[in-house]
Amino acid sequence: MSLADMAGEAVERLGYVGLGMTMLALAPEFLMPFAGFLANQSQLNLLGVIIAGTVGGTLGSTILYLIARRVGERRVRRFFQRRGRFLLLRESDLDTVLDVYDQHGEILVLAGRFVPTVRSLVSLPAGLLPMPFPRFFLFTLAGTGLWCAVLAVGGYLMGAQWRLLESWLGFYGATVFSLILLAIGLFALQRVKEAVLGSEK
Repeated sequence: MSLADMAGEAVERLGYVGLGMTMLALAPEFLMPFAGFLANQSQLNLLGVIIAGTVGGTLGSTILYLIARRVGERRVRRFFQRRGRFLLLRESDLDTVLDVYDQHGEILVLAGRFVPTVRSLVSLPAGLLPMPFPRFFLFTLAGTGLWCAVLAVGGYLMGAQWRLLESWLGFYGATVFSLILLAIGLFALQRVKEAVLGSEK
């Protein structure tokens, strides 16, 4: 039995509590369409599904934000200074990320909730900056709530065909992940190239 199947079983048995708890750690794409289907079958209430998913997802993102805030920019900057070169990272990369968040953090936190993988990452720079917690929480709540609503309503409307939505979301997630890997590969290639050219001078 896969992790997603176990989570689905928890939602079916524990209802809103199970949904909220599993959403602390799992992506909404795994759970919300199924929960919407359960609402279609009158086992759960659609609004309750959206609220439970939103609460769980928001709390999960908030935990990552608080961890990053606890670690703090100073420690991360020290890591970049001492160990960053082993990961092809520079202190200026951290400055760039924090500068972007300082200018567009709210949009990134809000929009990031709709993108698999990115969803978890956007909380970390927000915590390092740190973005004021009320602002982070508000935009996280809004983005998570909207995405959970889209997924739950999709599962509700598709009824017994909800697994088709799961397949489309799987393709979406795989595409995003592949693009992220491609970007990381291009970044690493550029840094290696710069290091080689620098050593030849």
